[in-house]
Amino acid sequence: MELLSVNRLTRAALHHAVPLPREHRPKPRRTKPGRVSKLFTGMMRMVGAAPPASVDISLSTVSLASSFDAYLYAGFAGSPAGMNVSLILDSGNTVLVVPRWEDIAAIPNWQAQYTILGQATEPWGCPANVVQGPIQLLTDTGEPFVIEACVFLACTADSAAGGGRTANFGAGCIEPWTASGWNTPAGIPVTLKSPLAYATGTPFAEFDYATADEVFNAANPQGVSEKSTLRLYGAAPNGYQFLQVVANCPWMALRPKLLKIASTATGWPAPGANAIAMVDSGGTSVYLSDPTGLVYGTIWPPAAANPPWTSGSVNCVSTSANLQISLGDDRGASFTYTIDEAALPASAQGLTLVMCQVNEFMRGQPGMNIGGLSVLAVQLMVDYSAARVGFRALGS
Repeated sequence: MELLSVNRLTRAALHHAVPLPREHRPKPRRTKPGRVSKLFTGMMRMVGAAPPASVDISLSTVSLASSFDAYLYAGFAGSPAGMNVSLILDSGNTVLVVPRWEDIAAIPNWQAQYTILGQATEPWGCPANVVQGPIQLLTDTGEPFVIEACVFLACTADSAAGGGRTANFGAGCIEPWTASGWNTPAGIPVTLKSPLAYATGTPFAEFDYATADEVFNAANPQGVSEKSTLRLYGAAPNGYQFLQVVANCPWMALRPKLLKIASTATGWPAPGANAIAMVDSGGTSVYLSDPTGLVYGTIWPPAAANPPWTSGSVNCVSTSANLQISLGDDRGASFTYTIDEAALPASAQGLTLVMCQVNEFMRGQPGMNIGGLSVLAVQLMVDYSAARVGFRALGS
């Protein structure tokens, strides 16, 4: 098994994905802790003098124009050391899909670790085995972090619709998990979850991305950065405002409460629209569907050209204006943040918001996707134990 061992399609649920270069290989960022270091840390935690236990999962971000995506690296118990597959980190998806069942079947005595629960079709069309067993994630020391008894999909053949295999680490958190049909494959008495939900000892996942200047580093010809981390905690760090996800929604989503464009209150979303705000862990600008015509029928200077990915949407206009967004939940909590276009590196400037009468990537839902630019403007955390999304200001 190789890091990029098959003809795969880089697929994300809610945006056009930015592919990781095929030859890319991650490197450990720090040395493995020695026995003395581990003992000292354990003693400090016992007396309450150490921060909450955390695990740093290595991420590679890759950018193209004003879009970016993050990738992590996963392997299987019994596989040769260093043999991992790169998976796109996708909060628009709620299940783990690995591209090759064959890599598990090649492990000697694989039946001791992995159980085939049945067969299903994964969200992008590949036939797959539904499998239960351990998943190993590459950490910043090069050591694996093991998620035991994870239930996931392992592709057994290419997708008949699009060709290639899917490699997607679903990081979305929904309530209940049965809200998405992909989590309940027909004829199999099991409900799949995001793989991070199976890591019950570390249910808080912090998407600690590098700064926008680093993610969109124009000096890097491949656009790849190794300075981002998916940090898992046993207890939530201080400073986060948590919002409950919208119940019975198939995507991890909150409620959009207010949208200002260049300091002008837009009135969007319309009262009673039942709009949602999808939380995306990558992608590009904020985008929205506006069937009532509150914003898409107006030119909002500075105007921007519609990106190519709007070709399947209806009546779109775009802007590079500064944005103020307020998100909330159905229990009254809220969080407000801004996207300052001037604070972005030049390579990521020129597009902050796409407004369409009907946006293809809203999947028929009224509302917005907060976009990859939002997760570079604030710190994001997901609480898989209580189906919440947390936000805090950068640097706090």
